[in-house]
Amino acid sequence: MINFIIYEDEEYFFELYKKVIHKFMGKNDDLYKIYHFREYSEKLLNFIKKLSGQNIYVLDIEVKGKSGLDLAREIRTIRKRIDDQIIIATAHQDLVENAFHKKLLMVDFISKFDSLEDRLLLCFRESYEYFNENKFLSYKQDSEIIRIPYDDILFIEKDKYEECLYIETRDDRFKYKGNIAKIEKELKDDKRFFKTHRSCIVNVFKITKLNTSIPEIWFYEKSTNCLSRDKKKELENMCLVNINLRRN
Repeated sequence: MINFIIYEDEEYFFELYKKVIHKFMGKNDDLYKIYHFREYSEKLLNFIKKLSGQNIYVLDIEVKGKSGLDLAREIRTIRKRIDDQIIIATAHQDLVENAFHKKLLMVDFISKFDSLEDRLLLCFRESYEYFNENKFLSYKQDSEIIRIPYDDILFIEKDKYEECLYIETRDDRFKYKGNIAKIEKELKDDKRFFKTHRSCIVNVFKITKLNTSIPEIWFYEKSTNCLSRDKKKELENMCLVNINLRRN
């Protein structure tokens, strides 16, 4: 899933951005959503904090409450994800400085009055190519192609009642009509993932709390109790190593 977050208070430019997004994504198989915010608010900040998937921001510099440049700084502070793609749109080309590109890891600064559609398409293409270079779990289901970045996966668990798996992210739940062995084979070389049970694979880097006696593994607001007795000690050690790595 690719999320386009538009921070723009002028309806004309929002409609233009939306048209360009539909044009660009119409040539690709990925699912996508467009979100529009006309002003700075706590609601916007909370939305950004909870975002998962692959994200492209188009931020106008002059917006009520806070400039797009200031919002970009906040995104880099609260998200801690360099793969979020940020594009700044401005009517004032003189504000464009190369320093901002390096500091805030921008895709580009673009002028609203200089080949805007072409520049946007170029930025989207660059962002899309970047996403494709990064690891994601991809599968086809009910004529749709689902792509989930590895970093968004909390855990993958077999449903007790249905013949399927559920892939849990912080904000979504994806159904997978296949067996866990196939996913295990794909993820086996990635150190983030560990099979805690014959019916469960977890992202160790996303564990926020572990209780091996219950057992219970927490990932923010979600949890699973799929932890085999013979896997408890190994998972504990992996969590401890991960904590030490974060401290260092």
